[in-house]
Amino acid sequence: MTETVSIVIPTFNRAAMLPKAIDSALAQTFPCEVIVVDHGATDKTPDVVAGYGDKVTYVRRERDFGPHFCWLEGILHANGTYVHLQYDDDWIADNFIEKCVSVMGDDVGFAFSGAEVVDDKTGRQMMTQFLDWLPATGIFENHLAEDSIVASLISPGAALYRKQVLIDALYQGGLPLQTNEYHGVGPDIFVSLLSMLRYPKLGFVREPLASFRAHDGSITIDALKDAQKQREIAAAYNEVRAYYVELKAMQMVRATQ
Repeated sequence: MTETVSIVIPTFNRAAMLPKAIDSALAQTFPCEVIVVDHGATDKTPDVVAGYGDKVTYVRRERDFGPHFCWLEGILHANGTYVHLQYDDDWIADNFIEKCVSVMGDDVGFAFSGAEVVDDKTGRQMMTQFLDWLPATGIFENHLAEDSIVASLISPGAALYRKQVLIDALYQGGLPLQTNEYHGVGPDIFVSLLSMLRYPKLGFVREPLASFRAHDGSITIDALKDAQKQREIAAAYNEVRAYYVELKAMQMVRATQ
């Protein structure tokens, strides 16, 4: 079966940043469907997307139902076997999808690449991420990167996921026993963990092919300035990590029955 890929770009009031995300999606060396999902933007976002004509699929709602529903709606519109969730303030190298697809397989749950954080004001690379998690580009058993993935976070902006896993990670909304929540925190880490529960291997591209823009409007950058927000984010992620450990233990018990 030929792999098909959709790139979903959820957006909200970032008309000035959005073109770079769209342009990087359209520039991929691997053929991709590009979907822009706009829930309630009040800026020039519709005009920006209209400028791309039929090169992109535009899904818009006048009301904002929150980030999870926006992501989910875009994924439900996707026709691809695999989906890359592209944030509207970030971008990817033109060979990101091609290289991630090359390390997918029947027993691989997801693939991810290294990433860089770029200062929005200077354009300079501030840091790289994930490059030391695995020794080379290739396909690996989950356990070789599990500790790093559970302790930290692979941003969906640096990963390629199976469409069905993304839907299942997002569709349930909050976790069954969840008490802490913070914006998009939760599903962004749970989709990688759910992939590892369902598939024994993961793919890795040891190059910084995803670029994350550091700017004042970023939820992550904003939280770094506020200790309370940092605590809320940490609590939300810890909920997901604990849930993963519990599910993995249940999986191991079932395997012995």
